[in-house]
Amino acid sequence: MKMKYNASMNSTLSSLRFPSAALIALLVWGEHAHAFAPVKISRAIKSTTNLNFKPSRNGAATQLSSHLRRNTSMQGASIDDISDREWIPLVDSAGNDKLAAVRKHILEEGEGDLPPKGSTIEIEYTGTLLGEKDWFVNDVVECWLSQLQGLDHLSPTFIENEIDGTKLMDGSFFTEEYCMDQLGISNKIQAKKLIMASRRLIKQQEEYAPGSEFDSSITRGKNYSFVSGQGRVIKAMELAVSSMKVGERAMLACRADYAYGSEGLRTSKGDVMVPPFATLCFDLKLVSATS
Repeated sequence: MKMKYNASMNSTLSSLRFPSAALIALLVWGEHAHAFAPVKISRAIKSTTNLNFKPSRNGAATQLSSHLRRNTSMQGASIDDISDREWIPLVDSAGNDKLAAVRKHILEEGEGDLPPKGSTIEIEYTGTLLGEKDWFVNDVVECWLSQLQGLDHLSPTFIENEIDGTKLMDGSFFTEEYCMDQLGISNKIQAKKLIMASRRLIKQQEEYAPGSEFDSSITRGKNYSFVSGQGRVIKAMELAVSSMKVGERAMLACRADYAYGSEGLRTSKGDVMVPPFATLCFDLKLVSATS
């Protein structure tokens, strides 16, 4: 998805204490970045927003987002409120819907037929960071270890030792000694690289807290439109809209390999919108779909 931003302001949000109307006016002033960048991250980096705050480092940003969402018709549902059996897998789930790398939960039913490829899609959405501590073993193996670290040959030992997100991001558990002694990684340099990657992920969780909003069409006051099947949005979004009927609202959860991968997403000034390896959650509504 192309990202454009015509900035007329560059305020430091952490110091703001405005009434409700002023907050909303400030947040929707100008066009902000679109969350669903093209799969080619380099294009997204060149054209994305100049918004100068990081979702969790700036407490005011999160508070403003929460304030706005409470005053809109599209109330965000918590991902913790959704039971496992309610997930609909949009990719292979190996028989367990909650393990699907891309999955949705329908909040409001839509009507009509599913939009064919090449349709002009209009969506309303809010994107938040979901966090990686809740990764299952298959998420760690398929996404972090194999695709993002390029160490697919270590998959069997990670599976055998049930290395999930909690273990991976426990600095006192996932140590160099553990990697060499328990996981059988004899190459010390490789073990060190794994630990360094794990530490980066831990630090990222501290700096970009789960639940932080990184983009919203509601905040901008303008829905987003694109033509499906042209690679203009992240893979998870293509999968989601192709499974939705007009009027349907759903919660979409997607792993980094179906979103922004190991690069994440930055503004044109280099500020982080979505950190590397980030698992995302979208409150998404299909407003219209025309052939």
